[in-house]
Amino acid sequence: MSHGDAVRGGLGDQHEVHESEVAAYRGPCVLVAPDRGDGAPEPVTAQVTLSGFVQPIDGAYHWQGRLQPDEQVTALAARVGRKPLAVHLPGGDPVTARLGERNPWGGYRISGTGTPPYISPED
Repeated sequence: MSHGDAVRGGLGDQHEVHESEVAAYRGPCVLVAPDRGDGAPEPVTAQVTLSGFVQPIDGAYHWQGRLQPDEQVTALAARVGRKPLAVHLPGGDPVTARLGERNPWGGYRISGTGTPPYISPED
């Protein structure tokens, strides 16, 4: 079965391509954490790969991806943990996201629910 083939099973049709197989966006992003009360928040620029899918259980669009290893991202993750932050892509509106676990290569998972920071393939 190729990556683009639909998955068929006893529970009915599943989404056609697993969310990790096709990137909806790959490129730069800007992460902005809420102000800590000590001045304006500092944006962090990073490289990201994102994809997403509509979750049939809740009907919401779930998007996620990986931030490439970067010292500024590591410092941001240490400061904000899993609290919400804003992610901006070039030409897009900011959306709320959360950082997840650090992978063995030093990058971080990023995810959100609802409107993705990129133009959704379903649009």
